[in-house]
Order: sequence, then structure tokens, then C-alpha cells
Amino acid sequence: MIGFDFFVDKFGIFLTILFGFIGLMSFIYGLATMREKGHRLEYYLMLLLLVGSGIGIALTYNLLLMFIFWEISTFAIWRAVAYYRADQDLSAGDLSFILNFGAATIMLLGLLMIYLDNGTFNIFQIRVINNTAAIFVLIGILTKSVTVPLHIWLAPAYRTVPSAIGGCLAGIGENLGVIVFMRLFVTGTFFSASFFNTVAWIAIASSIIAGGIALRSDNLRNLLAFSTISQIGFILLAFAVGGTFGVVGGMLYILAHALAKSGLFYGVGIVEDSTGSDNLKNISCLLRASPTLAVAMAFLVGSIVGFFPMIGFFSKLNVIIGAVEHSAVFGAGAIIAAVFTLLYSTRFYHELFFGDKCESKKIKFKRPSYTGITVVFILALVSLLCGIFFYKPMSFLLAGGM
Repeated sequence: MIGFDFFVDKFGIFLTILFGFIGLMSFIYGLATMREKGHRLEYYLMLLLLVGSGIGIALTYNLLLMFIFWEISTFAIWRAVAYYRADQDLSAGDLSFILNFGAATIMLLGLLMIYLDNGTFNIFQIRVINNTAAIFVLIGILTKSVTVPLHIWLAPAYRTVPSAIGGCLAGIGENLGVIVFMRLFVTGTFFSASFFNTVAWIAIASSIIAGGIALRSDNLRNLLAFSTISQIGFILLAFAVGGTFGVVGGMLYILAHALAKSGLFYGVGIVEDSTGSDNLKNISCLLRASPTLAVAMAFLVGSIVGFFPMIGFFSKLNVIIGAVEHSAVFGAGAIIAAVFTLLYSTRFYHELFFGDKCESKKIKFKRPSYTGITVVFILALVSLLCGIFFYKPMSFLLAGGM
């Protein structure tokens, strides 16, 4: 351990590298796309706060300090969502702030109860968490992790946030809740199986419901939002079932989702800037217009779906094995959620890059940012390399036992 209530372990190192990389990609993408678009200094400040708060949560063992980083991320998300200052931007920003701040207040009450029962905020010295405190903390976690029915702030936020920081929101911001759940609950021995089974059922329901909504969505950002809700539910399921497969699968899924969803967000931003539309019904046949973007997003979609040899395949496989190992019913729920991911992702990609009667259509496609496409391609390449060499992150996470 090192001072100032921070420590370095394999999970912290893993998440720090990942969040730092996602932040770097957002920074580079922002350099290319945020010109002439308003308050650039605020963008970089919110990006720094979001990345820093994520790394802080990953590395601290003090629950109070963890809560401070939690609230810093809430502030950063609020300002990022309201970046352009239009009425709908301010409304979406206020909704995200009010819900997350309200849930965080309830969460703080739970943390104070934990302190009163244990006399410490140190997660390694906590010996008991009463049920009321656990529920209060869980409310904050489920809200930040956009779990149904506490998900309602995410879709409006995705529709207004600049794409340059939206990828960082998808790759870092929504993962913070499941990280706290893993740190506080999974690594301890505080609860009976019924607690984790309840959380697992919530996660499965959230993943399937959000997947169904994504399947019916035509707005690109709305589809990404419900895809995120569905995938975060999958990660929460992994940590709830626990065990080696569950914990390692959950961590690998954070990696797979952060890389792929941030890349898809940047890709959608490029499509919006180049076509002037954000609706699948108005966009199609983009393969001819930008084959490089099509290839890069194919890899990213493949990772989200879980196609071999992408990192998403190995993370999803571990989660499903962990769920089946815990309960056949949970395994079936995980497979159903995965099928929904396949359906909406296939529809999204096919309608975006192929569509109907492409040979006779005239595509209106403004030249995209080469830097933006490069960032999307890098994220796709890293997703592929992490899959080909999946044993590297997996052996790192397994080092020293679970």
C-alpha cells in the first residue's frame, strides 16, 4: 500500500491503464472535432475530471475518498452533457445531475452507516454491512451504472453530450458503479447468496429490457445509450455471480465494453458530422463512402456482440460460464441478453453501412475527419489485439489468485 489512502493492486493497475487510454483517445478525437464548437477549455477540464475520478475510484481503498471521486465524476458528467448550452442540453444535464446527486446522497447515508458499524472507511477493515446500508449504497451504484429502472438519465445525456467526450462517458463514467460494487461487496464476505442473487436478477432484467429497446431504436445515440445499459447489466451480472469466471469476466468485459463503446460513439459522431443526420432511417449505404470506418466499426460491433477473436468474445464467454456455474437460470438469462445484443448490433451495422438498393442511391457524405477515423481504427485494432492475446490480460488478472 502507499500513502494518502491509495493502493495499487492488479485491478487498479488494469483499470488505470484502460481509463488513461480511453482518456487519451478522447483527447485526440477532441483535438480534431471540437474546433469551432464552443467552450473548448471546459471540454478538456471535464475530460480530465472524468478520467481522474475514474482512476481515483479504481485506486482508493477509503470509502469517503471514493465518494468524493464519485461526486467529481457526477459534476463532470453534468457539465459535459450540458456543454452546448441549448435548452435540451441544459435539461439533460440537469436530469443527470439531479438523479445522480440524489442517489449519491442516499449512498452517502449508507457509507456513514458502514462507518458507524465498523469505525473505519477502509474497505480492508470493514467486517459488517447491515442490510439498510447495503441497499442505500446499492441505489447509488445502480443509478450511476444506469440499471433499469434508474437508467432514465442516460439516453437524454447521450443525445446531447459532445461525441468527443461521449466515448469517455461510455468507457469510464458508466463503469464506476460496477467497480464500486466489486470493490465493496464482491471482495468481502458480508452477505448471503440471496443478496447477490437479487442483484443478478436485477442485472439480467436490465440487460434484456435495454437490449429490447435498443433493437427498436432508430436514433443512433438512443441506440448506443440502451446498448450501454444492456452491457453494464452484463458486467453487474458477472460481479454478482462472482467466482473466478465472474470476476475475471466482469473485468475483461469492462475492457471490451470501454474500448468498443467509446469507439462506436466516436464513429457515430463521425457519421453525424458527415451526413448531418442521427437517424438510422435516413442513413444507409455508407460502406462506399467510408470503407475504413466501416471496417473499424465492424470490429467494434463484433467485440460488443462477442465474435471470435475479439476481446468481447472472451469476456462474454467468461461471464456466461460464471453465470452457468452459479445457476443454469442465470446462464440462460445471460444468453438471452447476449442474443439481444447480437440482434440490435447486427441491425445497427447493416442499416448504417449497407441498407437497401445501395447501387442506385446517391450518398451525401461530407469528408470525415481523418484523425477521428484513425482514433476509431486504433480502438478497433486494440480490441482485436486484446482478443488475439487475451491470455495476457487474463493471466494478469488471475495472478496471485482471486
